[in-house]
Amino acid sequence: MKEITIKAYEFDELSDKAKEKARVWFRQTSEGDDYWTESIYDEAIEQGSHMGIEIKINERSWVNHKTGKSGVTKEPCIFWRGFWSQGDGACFEGAWSAGDVKASEVADGWGEDSSTTEIKRIAAEFAKVAEKYPYASFMVKHSGHYYHKYCTDFDFEPNDDTSDDWTDVKWAEFDAACVELKEAARDFMDWIYRQLEKEYEYQNSDEQVDESIRANEYLFTDQGSRRCVL
Repeated sequence: MKEITIKAYEFDELSDKAKEKARVWFRQTSEGDDYWTESIYDEAIEQGSHMGIEIKINERSWVNHKTGKSGVTKEPCIFWRGFWSQGDGACFEGAWSAGDVKASEVADGWGEDSSTTEIKRIAAEFAKVAEKYPYASFMVKHSGHYYHKYCTDFDFEPNDDTSDDWTDVKWAEFDAACVELKEAARDFMDWIYRQLEKEYEYQNSDEQVDESIRANEYLFTDQGSRRCVL
């Protein structure tokens, strides 16, 4: 057995080239860890509820057979893939009800930026249809092998006691409103995807990666490698 001694360096002691190698290691190590999506999911659920959308929540029971502990994990049905290929995007499963639309509460207190402007526009689209069809609703489900906005199936209902007496013209108007609802829902899916993309870029920026490395007090060789460093 041989005992080998090496020098270990904190991140800020590395050369610029070694720092970049350390960043690459951190990003590769963190790939697949989606803890950063939780705040985006929570925001989408909250803002969706103001627009009359209830995003479906799946509950998954779990048991730790070593400790005996058990619990339930709640997972929102928001599906996405990104951010590099054609076909990337986001969608969700859930339901919309005209009676639950509170468009004035959407993005309440947010600053003025393109994200705020867009979600308020989407909310206004839902409110417009809800005003004309106050009992309308739809269900949306994911379909297909991808996760963009077009991998979705919608089921619309007028839920109006007078609908049995609607004329063909009235039904045609409702069908047109359903198209507007579908477009608004898919615009919201796009909005969610852009928030995920923005947060991903932030989490993987040099500044944020550097802060994460420092916070975890990782040590490196002088070349920026973690190999042989405890």
